[in-house]
Amino acid sequence: MTASDVQGASRPPRRLIVASLAVWAVLVFGLPFAALTLNVVKVGGFPLGFLTTAMLMPVALAVLAWVFQMRAGGDRGHDGVVPSLRLAADLIGSAGVVGFVGAIAALGYDGLAFPLGLVSGLSLLAISIAPRFSLYPSNTLAGFFAARFGGVWARRLALMIVGLASVLLLAADLRGGGLALQGLLTADYATGVAVMTVTLAAIWLARALVTKITALGLSYAVILITFLIALVAYARHFGFIPVPHLIYGYALEDLAALEQKLIVNKLADYHSLKPMSAPFLQLSMSNFAGLLLGIALGVAALPHILGRYVASGSVSAGEAPRRIALGVCWLVVFALGIAAIAVFERLGLSRFLSGGIETAALPQPLVQASGLGWVNVCGVSSFNAVDLSAACAKASGQRGFLRLQDLSFSNDGFALAAPWISGLTPVAWAPLWFATVVAALVTGQAIVAGLLAADAEGRRSGSVDERALDVRSVMLAVLALFVALVVAMFGQQDIAPLVSEGLALLASGLFPALVLGLFWRRMTGQGAIAAMIVGFSIAAFYIGGVMLFPIALFNLTGALSDAAPGAVKKFADLQGALSAASNDEMRMQAQVALTHHASAIVNWWGLKPGAAALLGVPAGMVAGIVGSLADGKSVIKADRA
Repeated sequence: MTASDVQGASRPPRRLIVASLAVWAVLVFGLPFAALTLNVVKVGGFPLGFLTTAMLMPVALAVLAWVFQMRAGGDRGHDGVVPSLRLAADLIGSAGVVGFVGAIAALGYDGLAFPLGLVSGLSLLAISIAPRFSLYPSNTLAGFFAARFGGVWARRLALMIVGLASVLLLAADLRGGGLALQGLLTADYATGVAVMTVTLAAIWLARALVTKITALGLSYAVILITFLIALVAYARHFGFIPVPHLIYGYALEDLAALEQKLIVNKLADYHSLKPMSAPFLQLSMSNFAGLLLGIALGVAALPHILGRYVASGSVSAGEAPRRIALGVCWLVVFALGIAAIAVFERLGLSRFLSGGIETAALPQPLVQASGLGWVNVCGVSSFNAVDLSAACAKASGQRGFLRLQDLSFSNDGFALAAPWISGLTPVAWAPLWFATVVAALVTGQAIVAGLLAADAEGRRSGSVDERALDVRSVMLAVLALFVALVVAMFGQQDIAPLVSEGLALLASGLFPALVLGLFWRRMTGQGAIAAMIVGFSIAAFYIGGVMLFPIALFNLTGALSDAAPGAVKKFADLQGALSAASNDEMRMQAQVALTHHASAIVNWWGLKPGAAALLGVPAGMVAGIVGSLADGKSVIKADRA
């Protein structure tokens, strides 16, 4: 199928596509790796490498997408701005509000891979996927596989991959919304996640029963405004007004100076401090690239985005690139504040500690945050200040004042608790919590609806937003929400890793077959099946092994790990201790120690699970090409078409 088959479709020249992809690659992979050199120069308090990656590159990606859609041609409909606003809201999720904020606060520059991957993925979608995907007579990604390759197995495999990845993405939203509800309701985490799940199910059911319900883009406005209220309140507290996005470089300078002062005053040690703007100290370059690539390609293949905003049942072929390009612009408006609020949160906590907090008189917000489980104080979580003070009195090197190393946050807990602990008024932290809940509900509902629409295509007619209820849809929705609830409730992962791993599965399992199916006319159903099986299997095996079976994976593939010889020897010693354990208590202790150590050293060439797309995507591309070339009859059929 070619663009000429659809009246009014955009017809980007091949040279325009190649040039745009080359610029995209330079922006996404070239400039971030030049940060070490660029950071020598400072602009407005910003090290230039940090400024480029956090602010200039997202803006450049939005400009690239907009210029591409203008040059791509095609008839323009009367789309307006509402669909693009809804698109941005469906992408942000709790990851954008708190997950990525916590990742940047913990990893510094290296955490910028998360929001940058989100923006670059949507920009890639506008350039490469949108102009061609909208030509096919389908309403969902699964429908595209059925229309492009025929048969049922390509569609079924795509549905399986979508379902498994959707569980991780849903779990991330349930976790973020549950944590925020926990704070708003002053409840435990289990209650927060349960309320979040029930609310999400009720919203999906309401939209399924009343198909005319539409947010009209208001959800994006609510998320953006409440997020900006928190950001501006934080900036105003530190005197960085009126436009915090442009001047938080000076906050970076203040943070660096203040953290050095904490060390001098023995209120922090070097191990507890992580430089904010220095690149590749927390993540290697390969992990930074892998996370960025996995998120970007996963976003470009997101089923609920393709079905709701790019498929022919949702938009005219000529309008699709423009809609996505406008969505990139809205997403960038939001994303520019993510790094800013992370910097202000780090600064707020450092100022809080620099005032000298006596462990015998801990502030109530800190005690409350500890009781909620967002922070361990001297290794203890409790609503009782006496218990926390007693624990700190026993801490090594303690002199009666709270130190940075006495506080242990999860990344998500830090993003939610830092403004509260820092002594800011509720106008700074309450809107952030509220924005997290709204964003999680909006994105979670879109994920569920997209999964059900993909399953329903072929069983019933109608667009992706016409969600006729039937027994199978209800059972699938309940199953997806239940499994996601279990992962969110009992999993130990923060939001950012959950999102990156879910998107890495989509990137590895779907992107190779999708892009080859769109751009290579000799791609066949057999090739698509091979691409999905190989790409997804590699990524899923690696992610599942590292997260669930680290001991077995290290025993099987330990030769691929970058673990030092001493760490490998320790693993063998711990295995020996487990074998020699004489009773259940000793066996349990040895098992815990072995699992913890294996989790720290199990990897392939040092890659994080979220960077598995570096392995899965190339393997999927090769498998798709080989599988198609081996399918002689299908190739002849494709040639004749």
